[in-house]
Amino acid sequence: MKGYDKLWDWFGLSYSGWLTLPRVLMHEMPDEWQERMADLLLEWNERWDTNDMPTPYVLARQGNKFTKWPRWVTNYRRPDKEEINARKFER
Repeated sequence: MKGYDKLWDWFGLSYSGWLTLPRVLMHEMPDEWQERMADLLLEWNERWDTNDMPTPYVLARQGNKFTKWPRWVTNYRRPDKEEINARKFER
């Protein structure tokens, strides 16, 4: 149950029922992380048949208003490195 609890705690007290991660930021993670993530996603696909499920559509919201996603989040083919680097936490 350790993994179950750890994942449950990650969501905290939110009402979130989904996890979405921007592709542009995932590709900025270290290569080792990307490999582990790809392996987990392959494992996910081998476990669940989701072909007849609706395609998720992620809306952006600021405060109580829906808004457009910033271009730097959606343009994964030409990432805005300056904007991305500005959002990194220093370790």
